[in-house]
Amino acid sequence: MVNLALGHLLRSEGHAKQASAGMMFGGILNVVLDPVFIFAFHLDVAGAAIATALSNTVSVAFFIIQYIRLKDKTAISLNPRHFTFRFVRPVFSVGLASALATTLGNASNMVMVHLASGYGDIPVAAYGVVKRIDQFPLNVSMGLCQGFMPLVGYNFASKDYGRMRKVSIFSWKIALVMSACFIACFAIFAPQILHLFIPETQTSTLGASFLRIACLAVPLTSVNFLISYTLQAMGKGIQSAILTSCRQGLLNIPMLIVMDLVFGLYGMIWTQLVVEIIMLPVSLGMYSHTFRGLNAKGKPCM
Repeated sequence: MVNLALGHLLRSEGHAKQASAGMMFGGILNVVLDPVFIFAFHLDVAGAAIATALSNTVSVAFFIIQYIRLKDKTAISLNPRHFTFRFVRPVFSVGLASALATTLGNASNMVMVHLASGYGDIPVAAYGVVKRIDQFPLNVSMGLCQGFMPLVGYNFASKDYGRMRKVSIFSWKIALVMSACFIACFAIFAPQILHLFIPETQTSTLGASFLRIACLAVPLTSVNFLISYTLQAMGKGIQSAILTSCRQGLLNIPMLIVMDLVFGLYGMIWTQLVVEIIMLPVSLGMYSHTFRGLNAKGKPCM
C-alpha cells in the first residue's frame, strides 16, 4: 500500500520517470526473486510470499530516496508533523470509485468461481487461468488510466476543458487499438497460450474457448474504465462510484446468476461482454452530461 501510494503521489506531481522506475524496479525484482526463493531455497509458496514482501520493501526504500533527492521539487514531505486528517473527506470521495471497483470485482470473481464449481474442477481451473490472462490487457488499460489522470486533473483545474476532452478521447482511442491487438492475439493463439499455463489437454482446450469469448469484452471494459477514471480525475467521485457500482455489483453479479441459470457455463463467460455493452451508453451519457455542465460554467470547448 505504501509502495503504491508513494508512486502515485510522485507521478501526480509530474515526476513520471521516477514513479515508473520505482514501480518497474519492484516488479522486476519480484520476478527475479520468485524462482530464487521457490527453487533455489526450496521455500515453495512461502518463497513467493517472501519475494513479494521483499520486493515491495525495496521499492518503498527506492521511493523514499527519490523523495529525499526531490526535496526542493516536491510539495510532499515524509515528516510526521505534516501528517493531517484534513483531506480525508475529499480523498475518500474521489478514491471511493477505485475501492468499489476492486471490492466488487473480487466479489464478482468469487460468485463466478462458486457458480463454475458446480460444473466440476476443470471449468474452475480453466476460468482461473483465463482470468489471469484476461487481466493483462486490462492492467495495461489501468496503467493508461493512471497515466492520463494527472493530465485530466491539470486541465480540469485550469478550466481548459477542451484540452481535457482531447486528452480523454485520445486515451480512449489508444485503449481501443491496444485492446484490438490483444483480441487478435488471443483469438489466434488461445490454445498455445493456455497450454503454457496448463499442459493438461482438457483444461487448456476449455480455457482456450473461454479466452476467445472473454477477450471480446476487453475493448468495452477499457473504455468504461477510462470514462470512470476521467470522472474521478475531475473530482466527480460520486458519478464515478455510481458507474463502478452498476458495472461490478448491481449489474454484473445478478447477470452472472441469470446467465448461469439460462445458458449454463458458457453463459457466465459471455456475461462480462453483455454487461459492458449495457454500460457503455450509460458511461458515455454520464460523461457527456458532466462535460456539458462544465462548458456551461467555464470557457467553451476549443
